[in-house]
Parts: sequence; structure tokens; C-alpha cells
Amino acid sequence: MMKRAVIASSNLRYGAVFPVQNGTPMSTISAIPFFFSLTNHPIHHDHNFRASFHSQTCTTNPKIEVVNSFSSSRTMFLKFVTDQCRGGFTDLDDALVLFNQMVQLQPLPSIACFNQILGTIVRMKHYTTAISLLKQMELLGIVEPGVCSLNILINCYCHLNRVDIGFSVLGRILKLGFEADRITLTTLIRGLCGEDRVGQAVELFNDMVAKGFQPNVVTCATIINGLCKTGNTSAAIGLLKKMEERNWGANNVVYGTIIDSLCKDKLVSEAFNLFSDMISKGILPNVFTYTSLIHGLCSSNQWKEATRLLNEMVNRKIEPNVWTFTILVDALCKEGKIAEAVDIVEVMIQRSEVPNVVTYNALMDGYCLQGKLVEAKKIFDLMVGRGCPPNVHSYSILINGYCKKRRMAEAVRLFQEMSQSGLTPDTVTFTTIIGGLCHSGKPLAAQEIIKEMRACGQDPNLMTYSILLDGLCKNHHLVEAMALFQEIEEIGLHLDIVAHNILIGGMCKAGKLEAARELFCSLSTKGLQPNIRTYNIMINGLFNEGLLSEANMLLEKMEESGFSPNGYTYNIIAQGFLRHNETSRALQLLHEMVEKGFPANASTVTMLMDLSDNSGPNQSVLEMLRKPM
Repeated sequence: MMKRAVIASSNLRYGAVFPVQNGTPMSTISAIPFFFSLTNHPIHHDHNFRASFHSQTCTTNPKIEVVNSFSSSRTMFLKFVTDQCRGGFTDLDDALVLFNQMVQLQPLPSIACFNQILGTIVRMKHYTTAISLLKQMELLGIVEPGVCSLNILINCYCHLNRVDIGFSVLGRILKLGFEADRITLTTLIRGLCGEDRVGQAVELFNDMVAKGFQPNVVTCATIINGLCKTGNTSAAIGLLKKMEERNWGANNVVYGTIIDSLCKDKLVSEAFNLFSDMISKGILPNVFTYTSLIHGLCSSNQWKEATRLLNEMVNRKIEPNVWTFTILVDALCKEGKIAEAVDIVEVMIQRSEVPNVVTYNALMDGYCLQGKLVEAKKIFDLMVGRGCPPNVHSYSILINGYCKKRRMAEAVRLFQEMSQSGLTPDTVTFTTIIGGLCHSGKPLAAQEIIKEMRACGQDPNLMTYSILLDGLCKNHHLVEAMALFQEIEEIGLHLDIVAHNILIGGMCKAGKLEAARELFCSLSTKGLQPNIRTYNIMINGLFNEGLLSEANMLLEKMEESGFSPNGYTYNIIAQGFLRHNETSRALQLLHEMVEKGFPANASTVTMLMDLSDNSGPNQSVLEMLRKPM
């Protein structure tokens, strides 16, 4: 479920920009730690960062070895560095060799040259390495970093989810007498959004505008993306309007982000209105925009519109990608339209789009939903044969299909194959196989799977335990169920009312009424309230033991607690009266039940028919049987 956040209009300000302490602005310089101390934060550096500034790193890359031939020409060497940075490196060590040679040049290259190679390392996602290089540059007095270098540092910390240190670097910028630029603030805004602190990002954005900074489309797109991800689509639309009013340059990325969010909120009509508005302004949609709209249409079962939009997309020379096709395949499979989904996959392949694991999973799931396990397994084998490795979800889908059909031998074999292929089953996979074994009457085997699950480092969740408890109780392993229940409580997992109902029901069916009563009475001390199912289980257990008076008292208590009897309540009480020859009370209750719109179930009807057979025709009983069920 997407997180929903309301943008708070707080007085929060950031230490590096508008520091406030006890409501009073304080000195920015005193609020910000010195730059050198930033490196003491617990950021773990890349293990392969091995370069030092006074040792030559070896490499076998012929492109880097060419550098030695440039040693007599500083200009040619620096041009080579620039060209390498533009082309990008495939190996971090290659970049570090050049950096090491740069710091040995006399005079040193400009800060712009160093920033080029630092930027390349950042693009390779070696953020901690870039931080270490910047630290060494300053510690060795090689060069005093400028705004560009410190922006790189902020960017690294934001990518490492340490935006707090990023703001400290902003303080360093201000202390050095520089002014933060649009890149600085946009990077910090992105960092805040990346840590789900969208409200603070919006506040910083507003401060930025109030201080005279002109946000560009990247800044606005960052805020809009954050707003949409947290469910504030209306606020994102408001910012889009402001962008248009102030000529901040909305593009198809901004529109596409909001359209996608509207579609996910099932506001497809509003999404199409924005789509039309976008086109009327001359902003061309891209594949992402169309894919979002197609997804929205499929989610609302507007298949004809989805097909029309796909054709429109192709006519506009916008090629559908693997995700466009996969969304259609998944939606069709969920609707049971497998044949149409297969047709889409064929079209996809004809257009040179290779199905991915998500596409194959959607097809497998579609077949499993229809119980067509042979076809589902064929898709699985086809996927493997085409060089697309199945993932955990692929196995889980097929295992679930086998479990639902009680074909546990195939399910277990696939489960074992999954582990042998190097994939670790997740909680869903484990819970599925445990449920399948329990439903097939093998709860003790399921218990062994729980042990295997723990050995793999997976903690069973409440659903996993509840399924196993239910399996043990239904298969007459009450001792094991009670031991498991106690074990769960001892490890500190809070068992809900559903789990308690399972064990109370198991105790009642096993004739352990006293134990069931004790567990029922302990609910309030655990902070749990019985629900109508809890009361029904206990009432049924009391009737089975012939405790009619106590059962009636519990029924009254149930009603006092705000629970009205449902169809199951009426049936179990009527059956209890009939079993104990309280026929008139049973018939009275059944009349009341039918008047309230609840039907007699199969067990009640059988008992009524037996009553008629034994005592001759009974008009009340015959009328009861004529009521629609």
C-alpha cells in the first residue's frame, strides 16, 4: 500500500539554511560541524577502494597504460582524462589510476579536472569512494573544494540516505563564503524525498523560492515525484499549475509522473484530462505516459479503451516496451482472458520485445488461477528454455497452484528444486508450502518446514503460524498445537484473536472444554476482545457438552457485547437444542432465524428431516424446509 502523508506546515528549518533554536535564529557557522568531521560519520567505504595518493595502482587495461606515453605532454594527458570521463569507466580501478597520476602532476590540474573524474566515479555509484577521495584532497592540501565539489559530496551522502550529513556539507559551503546554488538545493530536496521526508522537502522548496532561487524542471519534478509517491497527487497538481504560471518549464516527465499517480489512485478520467491538457500544450507523451494510462484502463476493466490507446501509441511512433505489454498480459490473466494474453505475448515477440520474468509469471499465474497446471508448468519450462531464469515469485506461483490442487508431491519437488537452484524461498513461499501440507493432512511435515524456514533466516509471521496451528488442530494434533501456541507466545509474537479462535476451536472439538474456557477467559488479560466467531466456537462447545444453560448465558453476554447472532450462531444453537430433545425451543429459534433472513444449513436441515421422519409430518418443519436457503 502506498504511504499517504499530509504535508505539514511546521516551523521546521534546516540548520544549514535557516537554523532555529528554541524559536530564535542561531549562527549558521556555529550550527554546522567542520567539514573534516563529516568523514567520522559511520559511512562504510567501498571494499575495493585501494588507491592511495603516493602509490601506483597496477592495471592491465591497455587504455590506461597509454597514459604513460603522455607523461611528457600535460595537455594531452588531461585531454585523455576528459575523454575517458566522457566515455565512462567500466572499472573503478581505471578511474583511480588516472586520479592517482593527476595528484602527482605539477602544477596540479584545476578543480574542474578533479570534479570530472569524481563525477564519473559517482555515476558508477561508488559514492563512498568519491567521499574518501574528496577527504584526501582536502587533507593533503591538494585543492580547496568549491561549490561543485561540495555538491558532489552532498549528492553522495544523499544517495547513501544520509541527507543529514548533506545539510552539514551545505553549512560548509556557507562557511567558506560560497552561496548554495540550485543544484545544491535540488540535491538536498531529492535526498529528503528519498528518505520519505517529503513534507520537509516541500518546505525547503518553498524556502528556496522565497529566497529568490528559480527552480528548474528537475527541482519541480523531484518534488512532484515525492508528492505522488506519498499519495499527495492533488498537491502535485497544484505545483504543476504553479510551474505553468511561472514558466518553470513542465515537461512530459512531470506530466507523466502525475498521470501515473492518478491512474494508481484509480482516477483514470482525471488522468486522461491531464493527458489531453498535456497534448494541447504541445508536450508529447512518451512510452511511460501511455503505459501508465493503459495500466489505469486495464485496472478499471476498460479493455477496448486500452487497446485503442495501444494502437494510438503505435501510430504516434511510440514503441510499446516490455512493461507496456506485460501490464496488458497481467491484467488479462487476472480477468481469466488467457487466450488474449497469449496473443499479446505473440505480438510482443513479433515486435522484438523479449518477455521478461514478470511477463512469464503473469501467464503462469493466469493458468494457475484457472487450475490449468499443465499449461502453467509449460510456461515455466519455456521461460527456462529461453534463458530467462525464474525468480522466487515464479516458483511461489507454481507451488501455490500445486498446493491448491493438493498435488503436494509436485509442490514439494519444486520447492526443493528452488533451493537447489540457489534461490532462497521467501515468507510467501514457505507459508504456501506449509498451508498446502496442512490442507493435505500433513501438519507434522509442515512443522519441519517451519524449522527449515528458521534455518534459512526467515522468521515465520503470524499468518504462517496461524496456518500451522489450524492444520495441527484440524488433523487432531492438539498437543503439538498447544506446544506451538506456547512457543509463539514465548518468542514474543503477539497472537491475534484469529490464532486464539483456532486453538479454542481445536480444544472444543477435542473435548477439552475446560482448557478452551480457560483460554477464552484469558483474552481480556492479553488485550484481546472476543469476536462473534469466538463466541460461536464457545457456544457450540458448550452445547456439545450438554451445558445448555451456560451456552444461553454466553449468548446473552455476546449480545450485551454488541454482537448480534449470525446465521452460524442460530444454526449451532438450533442443532444443540435438537440434539438434546429441546424441539420446541429449536423450532422457535429457527423461525426467528428465517425471519431475519438466515437460512438453515445442511446439518440443520438433516436434523429437521430426521425429526419429521420419526414423529410423522410436522407442518412447522415442512414450512421451515420450504424457505429459500
